[in-house]
Amino acid sequence: MAVSKQIQAVRDALADYIVSEGCSCCRNEEAHTEAKAKLARLLEVPAYKDGSGWDFYKFGSKRK
Repeated sequence: MAVSKQIQAVRDALADYIVSEGCSCCRNEEAHTEAKAKLARLLEVPAYKDGSGWDFYKFGSKRK
């Protein structure tokens, strides 16, 4: 089964994000931030008005 380029890009970005995670003492902050930004762009997640990050909470399965 062929995977679309969009699915490939999201899968790769998510993998980069997960691999970059860790506890605060061993997380690769630069890679983590870059991967999060890449996911936000691919998934059209809006940035916070103050530029502090992206509003992933808007889409979370446990959102209010």
